[in-house]
Amino acid sequence: MMNRLFVALIGIPILVFILLNGGLPLLIFSNLIILIGLYEFYRMAELGGKKPFKILGYIGGMLIPNLLYFNYPKNIEVSMIFPLVLILLGTMGMRVLKNKVEESSDCVGITILGVMYVSILFSHLILMSKLPNGGKWLLAVQILVWVCDSFAYFTGISMGRKFFKNGFSVISPKKSVEGSIGGIVFTVLTLYLMNKYVGLITGEYSFYIIIILGLAISILAQIGDLGESMFKREFKIKDSGKLLGEHGGILDRFDSILFVVPTVYYILKFFTF
Repeated sequence: MMNRLFVALIGIPILVFILLNGGLPLLIFSNLIILIGLYEFYRMAELGGKKPFKILGYIGGMLIPNLLYFNYPKNIEVSMIFPLVLILLGTMGMRVLKNKVEESSDCVGITILGVMYVSILFSHLILMSKLPNGGKWLLAVQILVWVCDSFAYFTGISMGRKFFKNGFSVISPKKSVEGSIGGIVFTVLTLYLMNKYVGLITGEYSFYIIIILGLAISILAQIGDLGESMFKREFKIKDSGKLLGEHGGILDRFDSILFVVPTVYYILKFFTF
């Protein structure tokens, strides 16, 4: 309990400052999270019997946020695709030169999956920070993920299995349909109130965009959480790591953000910019 409190008291103010201000602190933060996240993902994969090319994965994964940051707004697509091409050529080339056949697709695939899952998704924080009100949106998204997670939990505790007898997912049997619905409702309501008093989006269609964003955030936050749980179940791991003590690993803390930030970024680009 004390460990959780300590991490929250120290980590939350730092996270708020980084998300609101962006710039170099956000780049450093992104590099750190991506590096640790890749380490945790590849470690889980190895414990599950996979053999990723970790060095190539680290190199490719660290290239993406830095290329995006220093090239923006030019060459966004190249900044994300080039490292993947580099990893694909490198991993397949190494297998060919070593005359390895067995499990080649697993080795190549898990290496690229790690970079796409951790680095490409998390690097969208940098892209969102460059949008108008980008810092406000990053902080809003993080708050909404916390809201969704908290109210899904409390709704599930108080009302779970009363209307829908079956669990929400075999991936995480303790989660209930009622909890999931509660997370969605309170996330949409919170975003509506935040927009009303902070003014994240204005205009004739702002109400509809807010509803779309609220639904997307709450649904994708839960999918991101379940997605990481899916990997942990496959690899037979309880937590992605122990870096944050009782909070688990980096991926345990940022699994929802990995899915939510890219989704919100593209919705904002499509509807408002």
